[in-house]
Formats: sequence, C-alpha cells, structure tokens
Amino acid sequence: MFYNYLKIALRILWRNKVYVILNTIGLGFAIACCILSYLNYNYRASFDQNQISERHVFRLNSIRMVDGNKQFWGTVPGPMADAMVKENAGAKQIARLGNAAVVVKIGDHTFDEHIHFTDRPLFDLFNFPLRDGNLSSFDQPNQIVISETLADKYFSKQVPVGQSVTLIGADGQLRVYIIAAVTKQIPANSSIQFDIITSFNNGKIFGLSTPDDWTHSNSITTFVELDDSNKVPSIIANLNPYVALNNQHHKEQRVEGFTLQPFSELATSSDIDMPGYIYGSQLATNPRGVLVIVPAIMSLLLLLITCFNFTNVSIAFASSRLKEIGIRKVIGGVRRQLVWQFLTENMILCLSAAILALVFVQLLLPTINQLTGLVLSPDYERDFGFWLFLLCIPAICAMLSGLYPAMYITSFQPVSILKGKTVLGASNRFTRFLLISQFSLSCFALVVGIVMANNAKFQQKADFGYAINEVAVVAINTPQEYTLFSAAVRENPAIRNVAGTTDQIGESSYTQNVRIGKEDIQAQVARIGGEEYLNSMGIRLVQGRHFFSIGTDADKSIMVNETFLQRSQLKQAIGQQVTLDSINYTVVGVVKDYKEYGLHGLVPPCVLRMAQPDEYKSMVIRADKDKLVAVNSYLQSTWNRLLPNMPYRAYFQSEVIEKEIRMTEAFKSIAFFLAITTLLLSASGLFAQISLNIDKRNREIGVRKILGASILQIIQLIGKEFVRILFIAFVTGSVLGYLFTSKFIFQVIYHYHSSPGLMPYIGTLFTVVLCCGLIVGMRVYRAARTNPVDRLRTE
Repeated sequence: MFYNYLKIALRILWRNKVYVILNTIGLGFAIACCILSYLNYNYRASFDQNQISERHVFRLNSIRMVDGNKQFWGTVPGPMADAMVKENAGAKQIARLGNAAVVVKIGDHTFDEHIHFTDRPLFDLFNFPLRDGNLSSFDQPNQIVISETLADKYFSKQVPVGQSVTLIGADGQLRVYIIAAVTKQIPANSSIQFDIITSFNNGKIFGLSTPDDWTHSNSITTFVELDDSNKVPSIIANLNPYVALNNQHHKEQRVEGFTLQPFSELATSSDIDMPGYIYGSQLATNPRGVLVIVPAIMSLLLLLITCFNFTNVSIAFASSRLKEIGIRKVIGGVRRQLVWQFLTENMILCLSAAILALVFVQLLLPTINQLTGLVLSPDYERDFGFWLFLLCIPAICAMLSGLYPAMYITSFQPVSILKGKTVLGASNRFTRFLLISQFSLSCFALVVGIVMANNAKFQQKADFGYAINEVAVVAINTPQEYTLFSAAVRENPAIRNVAGTTDQIGESSYTQNVRIGKEDIQAQVARIGGEEYLNSMGIRLVQGRHFFSIGTDADKSIMVNETFLQRSQLKQAIGQQVTLDSINYTVVGVVKDYKEYGLHGLVPPCVLRMAQPDEYKSMVIRADKDKLVAVNSYLQSTWNRLLPNMPYRAYFQSEVIEKEIRMTEAFKSIAFFLAITTLLLSASGLFAQISLNIDKRNREIGVRKILGASILQIIQLIGKEFVRILFIAFVTGSVLGYLFTSKFIFQVIYHYHSSPGLMPYIGTLFTVVLCCGLIVGMRVYRAARTNPVDRLRTE
C-alpha cells in the first residue's frame, strides 16, 4: 500500500515541478536555519563535556557585597590555596590558575600571547591529552607546555618538543623557555583554554605575587578536589578566618566569605544575562541567553511561516485535484487512504527540503562562524541528537503543513465534486489567520529593520562628549617606553596632542564607592594624565581648574563630571571633600559629561584622579579623523624602529563602541533577512489564495463583465478582502514593532538612540504594498482583462 502512495505521490509531484521547487527551497532554507540554531544551542549545551569526570572538583569562589547586593566572584586571593593546605581542610588536590600578557619572540618577529600559570595537579583534575612530549619536567623553571594551535602556528614544519621560545614579560626582559609538551586541540566550548602554560612558580617573573603575600595578592582561579563532597560546609568554615586577613590589606576588594562551586556548574554560570552569574571569572564564557534564544525564536518563526505558506499553497494547489478525489472515492477509496496520500506527498517534499537544508547549512556555516567567532559544525558520526533533530523537523513540518489541507480537501462528497457543485473556498478563518500572521511578522521585521538602520546612522553621528573618532591608544609597558616613544611621535605635524594615562575612559576605568559626607554613591574612577590628557581626548572643563603637573594634586585632588554633581546633589562642587579608599580628596574641577558606557548605558558619575608618569599604561594620540589611519601606520613604524623586541599594541578609541555598532548591524541584518524571507513567502501564499479566489468566482467575473463592469471594478471585487487582510497585518506588525523597539531595545539595550518617527511605518507600508502589488497585481489584472466569453464557455 505504501508503495502505491509513494508512486502516485512522485508522479503528481513530477507533473507540478514549479510548485515542488518553490516549496522545497523555502522549506529547505527554513530547516537550514533551524539546524544552525540547533548547532548553536548544542555548542553551548555541551560546554565542558570534554572535562566530564567522576572526581569531586570545585572552584573556590569569593563573596562580595556590591551596592548592598551579594555577588559571587570566580576568583579568590592568591594565598588562599596555601591557606587551604595549612588548614588541612580535606582538599585532596589543589590547582591554581593565573595568567598574564606575554610577548613571544620567534626570530626577528614578536607576537602578543597570553601565558597561563598553574600547578601540576591541573593535568590530573582535567582532561588535556598530549600530542607530543610529557609532563615529567613541568615544574622546572624553564619549561612550558603549548597548545596544538600554537605549535602549528610557530613550528608547523618542525617538531615542537625541545624547541626554545623567547618570552618577554612586562619588564621587557628576554627569557628562554623549552617546550616540554604539546597538548591536543582543546575544544572551543571548554572553560579552560590556554596556548602557553607553565608552572605557577614562574608567575612571579611575570607579575604574579608570591603564594603567601597577602599585601600584594592577585585574584586567581583556584580548583579544589575533595575526597567527599559532603565536606564542603566544614571546609568553608575553616576558610572564613581568612576573610578578615584579606580585608585588612585590600579595603577596595573586600570579601564577605567563600564558597565552593562544582565544576559542572561553571558552564551555566558565565552568562551575565542568565540567573546564577558568577562575576570576575577568568575562564572562557558560555553565553546561553540572548545568543541562543534569539536565533532559535527567529528560526522557529521562519519555519512556522513557511509551514503556513505551505498550507495555503497546498490548498490552492488541491483545487485542480478535486475530480481526482471524486473519482477515487467513487471507485472505493476511503478518506483515510486519501489523507495518507496527501501526507505522503508532503513528507516527500519535507524530506527533500531536509536534504537541501544540509546543503544550505554547509554553504552558510563559514559565514556564521566568521560572524559569531564560534566553531560550529555538525558531527555526523557521533551526534545522534543531530540526526534525530533532522528527522523530527520534516515529520513535524509535514504534519503541520499537510494535515489540515488533507483533512479539508478529502471531506467533500464525490457526487458534488463530479457534478461540478464543489469548489474550494477562497479563504476561511483559518487561511485568513495564516495570511495575517505571515504578513504581521513581515511588517514587524520591516519596522524593526528600518528603526535599527536609522539607529545605526545615529550611532555614527552621535556626540559622545569627547573626540572618539580622533584618538588612537597605544599600550605602554614601562615609563622608559613612554618617554622614548612620546618624544619621537611629537615630531609628526599631523599629531595634534599626545598624553599618557593609567586608565583609558570607556575601556579600563573601574567602579568604586565614593563617600560625600554621609552618602555613598558608585562612580567610575579613572587615573589620567592631567590637562594634556583631557585636551587629547577632547573633554572640556566647565568649572574649576585642571590638575597641576607639580605639587600634591596627584595625592589630594580629583575632578568629577556633571552627572556626579547631579547624583550627589552638590550645588557647589569646587572645594568639596570626597572620600575614596578611606583617603580624602578635594574636588578641583568639573568636566562636561562624556558617554563612559557608550550608547548602551546612561552617563555614570565619574571621578578623575591624576596619575604620575611612571604609572602610565597607555598613550593617547589625537589627530584629524581623516588622517588617523595614516598616523597609526606612522606610530607602528616608529614603534618597530625604537622598540623592536616589543609588539605594537594599539586600537582606535572608536573601537570601544564597535560592539554596539555590531549589535545594531546584527539586529538590522536579522530583521531585514526575516522581513524579506517572510514577505516573499507571504506574497506567494497570497498569490495562491487570490488565484483560488479567481477560480472560485470565474462565472461571477464573466457575468459582471458582460453586464458592463470595468476592469477597475473587477480588481476591487477580487482584491478588497485581501486589502483588509494586509491592513490588519500592517497594523498588528507595526504595533508589535513599536513595542519591541520602544519598550525593549530602546529601554533595555540602547539608552541613547535615534527618534523613530513615522518613517519606519511609512516605509513598511510602502514596501508591503509594492511587493504584493507587483507579485499579485498582474494576476488580478490578467483575470480582469480575460474575455468573458472564454470564462462562460464551459458553464
């Protein structure tokens, strides 16, 4: 029986190639989007699966109070590992993990890398298979282990083990290390990532504090293996006495206590948008919120719209098969058999679409990986969930899109069909609902796309309160580098200003509590290079004076912004006493507000302290916007000439808002992609419904033309119902678009944005009318011009 269903289905589909091709391509593309969303979800859901173990491994976290709220942090003071050993609290093994920036010198070339420092037990606690070498000499001071990626990068034609590598730390000293081993490729969806790793005892050379130094301790990641997970409460109780010891030396980083977090929970606690977020983690993050939900919703909507369209087109297509249905019923066919026949045809279409979807996935994956920075790829051999997903999607689509047409079409009586008294209704409540849903989503996406396009233009021209498009920032390692390099670049006439800074606004300022009288407020604090820095950044002074380059300003004076005055309710700021880190400072100047958080967040209260030249970490160089690229090339060549052993690390200040621009572009691209796709699918469904309406009213149209109806009247007769559908869809989609942009995007994501106005809605209406007019207008016009004699000849 199934063979007969299959044979008849293939014959029917072969005779209707255009119908098959259009539906297969549309559904295949929608299934491809669902597959990509599944790969994206599976990538994040399988985070740290390479580290699954029966060991009781925990990360030692700290608890801090920030603005009266308890926050869990993924780091602890460096000496806590030694404290746990001394307390003999039940820890079986302890592994510390820290990192620092380092320069790798290969021949005459230098490269920026990160080096990690750890204890030998890390390789026992976690799974890092070795490709070459061994770990027997790991604890020796001149040994390093590198990743397969780094080995292929620097030693692609050599055996890496035994090779020497020159590393340059922040002090500029060259140190030679020997490669002891090479790890196999670490999966990208793993919390622990490293390219160069060495013994934790080597960390002091690169700036880490000694294990027992509470005075200058670094915050590091600490892993603990327990014999029994039930010992967690007692271990935490033994560590609580060290809270006071840490707070005694670090009043700005006070902790309230410690906790042990199972390693299996790390992958689910690194997304700031999701509950249970752990702050300050030094491990790789696993965003599971917006980056998973948005693509999934978009893919499901697209699949749903495609199924809606499939249903509409199937009903219209079935109008030519009524006699077939009547004859099959007369010769003994029952309704169940006819339903299975239609569902078999739909299943063949959906399976063909699934096969085509795999082709689309392979074509789209390189672009998706480039845009997301992930490494998504289907595992055809081991991922059985992928194959189950791939089989379920076509089956669900076949049922969603084919069941209603099959039940509806096979419900007619054979006598009525063969007498010509049965015609398919042009539209009913269900098909009208499908059309309205399709076009509403199209209008919604168009509104969002146009609003985000306008916002992208606004971002390019927005006033950030400083010269964001005229500044380049160069990283500085030592005071000697700053002195040498700044003296050289000042000779270039294209450079307007040069200044040094410890913290760069918009990039490396930090949050701190500030006390004014008895009131505490949270402010962004930055240590800057005085008047020269403010002039270089284009930040204007509105009250008071600049920092003096000599005297006690560095230790006793601060400058604040206008928002600081508003938040602290100070009428007269100059001369006011402000407390930071238990030290009193005097406000000597007020600067105009600048957008520290870009366009995402409101301007915060800002405090500027003066940094000494030996504290500078960055140099800011200001030039005209159209000359900045050329100036950057000059800076790089000058740096390479003066400091050949140190890599040139620089960025444009405008890059600090690059994430905002990319997010806006992503919103715009997704919205326009969804709009165009759904609009074309919706228009094809509308075309099918209008064609069905014309066929149904064939006799009426002929009679009206004989009685003198004009072409315009015929067009109005056919199209007025669908105009109402488009109008309802436009209103629904526009309202949803307004709520999404005004109440979500512009209140949660962008606090500074363009005013939408009426243009998005006018543009949406014009696009929908134009698209539908072009696609279905000719069909209606051709029906209105047909000779009435031709229409009534068969009646």
